[in-house]
Amino acid sequence: MNWFFKFLSSSVGKKALMAVTGLLLCGFLVAHLAGNLLLYVSADAYNAYAHQLHEQQALLVVAEIGLFAVIILHLVLAVMTKAENDSARNVEYAVRQTKQKGSVMAFPAHSTMWFTGVVVLLFLLLHLADFKFELRGEGIQSLTPYAKAERLLEDKLTFIVYIIGSLVLGYHLSHGFQSAFQTLGLN
Repeated sequence: MNWFFKFLSSSVGKKALMAVTGLLLCGFLVAHLAGNLLLYVSADAYNAYAHQLHEQQALLVVAEIGLFAVIILHLVLAVMTKAENDSARNVEYAVRQTKQKGSVMAFPAHSTMWFTGVVVLLFLLLHLADFKFELRGEGIQSLTPYAKAERLLEDKLTFIVYIIGSLVLGYHLSHGFQSAFQTLGLN
């Protein structure tokens, strides 16, 4: 078991664990998106999904604790990896080049992971404040899940923030998903 902890304390081990936690979060996002797409089917379909999900109270608590632990571990590993990478190279590169042929992006995803990760965290906190803790939106606590989503997203600023947050999340995942498989040797 000592070899396992040595592996996890190495930079390769931290990156491998960050890849695994990232893929677990991707799995959650796929399931979450599938449920949220029911908003486009009908109010009844979305409400039935939400009520069925919340009827499994004990399972939901376990899943939320597990999800919270995976998010915290992913964040801690990201901070540790960023700090180690920054301390390993005190001098900036004279020229930054990508190995990807034909890349014309001004801000390639691999160079913005830290920034997009912070934006995703802020978006997650807003989403939890809105839908889990119901901290915004007057009178939403008594609404059906569909009506709650409709009420929150009818505010134009909230709608724009959710669109931007979703786009930044997608951009973060565009590199993170590929990078996770590469780190795990599955590319």
